[in-house]
Amino acid sequence: MSATGTAAARLAGFHRCSTAEEYFALLDVDFDPRVVAVNRLHILRVFSGELVKLHDAGDGERTDPEELLRDYRAALVRSYEAFLTATALDHRVFKVLKDRAPESAFVPSSEITVRRPGEDPSPAPSEQPEDAR
Repeated sequence: MSATGTAAARLAGFHRCSTAEEYFALLDVDFDPRVVAVNRLHILRVFSGELVKLHDAGDGERTDPEELLRDYRAALVRSYEAFLTATALDHRVFKVLKDRAPESAFVPSSEITVRRPGEDPSPAPSEQPEDAR
């Protein structure tokens, strides 16, 4: 796939793309193969979301192939650049990563106790009965 040819032919080629590299080549977007190798599925997932937004915003009225390709290129650039400064774990675009999002692990300093070897392990302040406080 190449970025040459009429806009209509390129748009038809866009619909035949099957790899991230084909999208980058057809839309004439420079990319680092190492970034794509690591984040391929994540980039394509964000890109597909961008395309949905474009089509939802346009209500299906836009039919100019040149305009569509320009918007698709901008969407691919945004999707790719999102992974230049952040990781897939930062974006969490797939359900498996969303489900494993870290919960708050905050522990207040009042809950931290130090027990030295040989000391009688007395309960922490929050574990003591109310009347013992």
